[in-house]
Amino acid sequence: MRIIKFLLLNLFFICHNKILYDKNGIEEIKYNVIRPSSLLESNSNNLSQKDGNINFSHTDIKNHMDIMILESDYIITQIRWTKNGNYDLNYELGIFEGSNDRSFEDYVPLAMIKKEGEFNKENYIDVSSPNTYKYIRYIPPNKNYSDINPIKLYGHKKTSSDLTDKKEFQVTNLPLMSIYTENLTDPIKKDLDLKCQVLIINNGKIETKGTGVIKIRGKSTAIIPTKKPYRLKFSSEQKILGQKGSYRKWILMANAFDRSLLRNSLAFKISQLMKFKYTQRCNAVDLILNGVFRGSYYLCDLIEIGKNRVNITKIKKTDIINPNVTGGYLMEFDGGYFYGKKHYTTDKGILFKISQPDEGDITPEQEDYIVKHMNKVEKEVYNGILDKIDLDSFSKFFILNEFCGNIDFVWSSFYFYKERNDDKIYFGPVWDFDLALDNDARLIPTNEKDFFCFEKGPSAGTLNQFIQALINNTYVIEYIQKVWNDLCRNILNETVLLDYIEEKEKYLKESSDLNFLKWDNNFEKIPWDGPNYEYEDYGRKGENFEQSVQVLKDYVKLRFKVFSKIIEKAVSLDK
Repeated sequence: MRIIKFLLLNLFFICHNKILYDKNGIEEIKYNVIRPSSLLESNSNNLSQKDGNINFSHTDIKNHMDIMILESDYIITQIRWTKNGNYDLNYELGIFEGSNDRSFEDYVPLAMIKKEGEFNKENYIDVSSPNTYKYIRYIPPNKNYSDINPIKLYGHKKTSSDLTDKKEFQVTNLPLMSIYTENLTDPIKKDLDLKCQVLIINNGKIETKGTGVIKIRGKSTAIIPTKKPYRLKFSSEQKILGQKGSYRKWILMANAFDRSLLRNSLAFKISQLMKFKYTQRCNAVDLILNGVFRGSYYLCDLIEIGKNRVNITKIKKTDIINPNVTGGYLMEFDGGYFYGKKHYTTDKGILFKISQPDEGDITPEQEDYIVKHMNKVEKEVYNGILDKIDLDSFSKFFILNEFCGNIDFVWSSFYFYKERNDDKIYFGPVWDFDLALDNDARLIPTNEKDFFCFEKGPSAGTLNQFIQALINNTYVIEYIQKVWNDLCRNILNETVLLDYIEEKEKYLKESSDLNFLKWDNNFEKIPWDGPNYEYEDYGRKGENFEQSVQVLKDYVKLRFKVFSKIIEKAVSLDK
């Protein structure tokens, strides 16, 4: 009788506190559900106003999310859900977040549904976050309505053992970057900065937390309707993922035209091996934007003047007479004059723009100086004079672009710079190789061509003629051949590049699977670079990640011999 009374008392206690356990003894956590609209109304007089009146309250999200309010703070160890068989809806890539503020300002991603799950059956994902949470929410993929109820949460109150064996959630083995914009508006314009907050999780820990602005970047990549590239500017300088130096401006590269997700990375690796004075440092990351998984991205340095970036003198507005007016200038040969940024044209028709000083900062005196200087450089090259060309950087820049089969070599993203008190122009850093390395039908199959790629590609005005004038100079083409032969003897070879590709293929595999689950092998067609663009299928090789990586490997295996023959042919023709 005493035993029965004891059991009844314990049963009453358990039911009274609403604690349930499954058959494995895991505690089910009870919660109340509140709709975002009612939460917004109840919280309308208490929205956050931090960081210059930025409202990062997520309570007004309009994507049919229910917010689960727990009865007390819990460590979540497992989330279970039932996929309702009455609806044909997508559950994959849906995300759960936790918070201790019902506005979700201090949110942390907790888990992602990576598999569709079975209909009318309880599915589950494990959670590893070391922190307790009071509020949980589910964000459906693409912000669409998802009938995922009922959701069951399991976990426990915090104990001492939770301090050592738990890690923050990452979507894959890559660092996770999560960004929320003010009012949860996705960036859609290049000239519209949206205030945002940024969270980076790496090695199971929150590594970076800050605010800033985000916008669309790029040219043809900016106007595709799917996977967008972004430019991020923090409110204060940030040192991110072990990269050198602290900076405010960063790039999120989408690689939307490259199913291998590796072409830019490989080009930057070659640049490092060739010892360019500056090469972008990029980290592969998984990106979540406004609660929605956006795929596998590269977080890269912005090409700008700085100690650990393009390390030249930063010119001031007051630098308007010699010698200060002579530099430094960061510039780009660029045929995309219709994209809005001010362009300049040399006497013989080369199109270029000045990246720094910025368009709003450069003075008339500085514009006058650098345009006249570029005209002098051009005139001398056509007359066979090389005094204002840094031949070492030009040779490396030429070799890298041609080795990679970059069809846009002399069209755009052709960066160069001029330092103060130095008449020479220097070439680099390299950028934008998503259509290179056998990924563009205008050249495919590149290794069956016996000419330099720049000869057949589009040109920034007469830049192709300028480059041709340079390599028509016997001294220049022989210098290029010498640099190439030295590189092949001492630094560059097939084994080094193939090992790098295989290493990165393994590193990106899990992220690539989710990336192509999101984007269905990336965008199929490429916008023609023009003001009245239309989509064109450039016949890229490789139907998926693995096949596209194999295309890359096959290209490298042939390219050393083919490119050596092309250079030999150019040298012999010049004699």
